[in-house]
Amino acid sequence: MKKIASILMILLMVCSCSSNDIETTESNNFYALTEGNSWEYKYYVKDNVTNNFEVTTITETVNITHTADIDGIIYYNFKHIVVGNDGNTLLPENGEQNFMLRDSLGFLINQMGKIKYSNNNYEEHFVSHIDDISFNSYNLKLSNDEDIITVDNLGDFYCLDNHYFIRDVNGNQLNSTDHIYREDGKGEILSTLSYASQSEHFLEKRLEAYTIQ
Repeated sequence: MKKIASILMILLMVCSCSSNDIETTESNNFYALTEGNSWEYKYYVKDNVTNNFEVTTITETVNITHTADIDGIIYYNFKHIVVGNDGNTLLPENGEQNFMLRDSLGFLINQMGKIKYSNNNYEEHFVSHIDDISFNSYNLKLSNDEDIITVDNLGDFYCLDNHYFIRDVNGNQLNSTDHIYREDGKGEILSTLSYASQSEHFLEKRLEAYTIQ
């Protein structure tokens, strides 16, 4: 089960599914795609005794450092830096990762045409196969509802919610559902991670501070 949770953590950071039919025109700035924008997140883990989420030592900063022209299309470089992980294999490792992303008619995609998020398409999208005898695929779907996420010291955010979930080999959806909440023009506000067999998540990545140009 820990292996599945680790796989889902990786997929939530670089979520991808086939998008070969997506057009390439940028729609708006829902994803806050502006050079110089930055976000800081803290990771919280659920205490099984109190059921409260306790802050960890892990901090993740995300910066849009520059743009790049790839095959005539402008992409934005998201630099992620994680610090403070003392060896927890379920959480992201310390270090730097860079992802080239753009908006394609409401889909946040990478340079391989793979989807990370959807802000206007409510169909289910295949993300990845899971290498496990019981599980088959990881998928995402945009919720029809807008959610209000309250962040300490930052106030309320009015967010769209992409659901990320697993289907077993028979196509049945498992209990767990992970979420990534984004507000138009503000970026990612909150994301969750759960074990495949449990309906309640055990980890949250919460926005702590941000700068929008």
